[in-house]
Amino acid sequence: MITVLMATYQGRKYLEQQLDSILAQTVPVRIWISDDGSDDGTAELLEQYRGWYPKQVFLFPRKDRTKPFPGAAGNFFWLMSLAAQEGKSDYIMFSDQDDVWFNHKTKELLHRMKELERGLGSQCPILVHSDMEVVDEQLQRIHPSFFRYAGCDPRRTTFAEALVENPVTGGAVMMNRALLDLAARAPRSCFMHDWWLALTVSCFGVMDYVSQPLYQYRQHGGNVLGARDTGSLSDWKERPGRQREVEENYRRMMEQARAFGAMFWDSMDGRQRMILRAFLALPYQSAAGRLQNIMHNRFFKTSRLQTAAMCVTIPRAGEKRPGSRRRK
Repeated sequence: MITVLMATYQGRKYLEQQLDSILAQTVPVRIWISDDGSDDGTAELLEQYRGWYPKQVFLFPRKDRTKPFPGAAGNFFWLMSLAAQEGKSDYIMFSDQDDVWFNHKTKELLHRMKELERGLGSQCPILVHSDMEVVDEQLQRIHPSFFRYAGCDPRRTTFAEALVENPVTGGAVMMNRALLDLAARAPRSCFMHDWWLALTVSCFGVMDYVSQPLYQYRQHGGNVLGARDTGSLSDWKERPGRQREVEENYRRMMEQARAFGAMFWDSMDGRQRMILRAFLALPYQSAAGRLQNIMHNRFFKTSRLQTAAMCVTIPRAGEKRPGSRRRK
């Protein structure tokens, strides 16, 4: 059983194309959808699809849209918790509301997943993801590879690397039941659901990728987190004007790391605990201390320049760590 989880909000403009592309997969799937209170016709369209495909399309509205936190990540954790409770899904995939899947996407990810499970066992938490084609609103190609366009290196799979940079895109992901059971419980804080999955599997399982693009990633003004031409001249020119955004992102990264420790500390080994402690120490260190910490623990981003920039761009914390206490 393969279940596709989809969070929707004001997505009527592109949603029909995406639903049709998922329903056209060469491997049958079912789609679980949670809408976040749309009033643009999305809800009505979803009801239509549920009527047309009663054995494949299921709607699960979240009663309290503030828990565990608002937005798409909260919807995805809500759906993951339902899938974990039901217990019938062998594999879980994620879908954004505005992309378009190639009809062999599920087949290719499933093939790679099965290869890994044959070698590692189905009890090993596994995440497989793919490259994607970056397109504009009209599905005209912007770049043939999201990995290259956004400066993502899918070979970055260590826990230390996942702490500093998200290596996966949610819409590209397939995970097995073992990972679902680990990741379905919502944390008290996370940057995004896909980053949380990457952290979890980098710590406790195996992450791999398919290098071929398996869907079209639609880039438009309404993206929650869109693709950026990372490392380009225009990107670096814009960075000084995004200082507040950068600082907020680092704050959220640290909150996510603390939440990860709060949830999984007892399951982590000594090396993983040491890496997490070192990462959380970065805001309290000088630039020179950060550089030493980054190099020793290999807190490397894809770009060397971005890695070096962490020494000065991570906001400095106060002298006393809020709420710090010694763990057992």
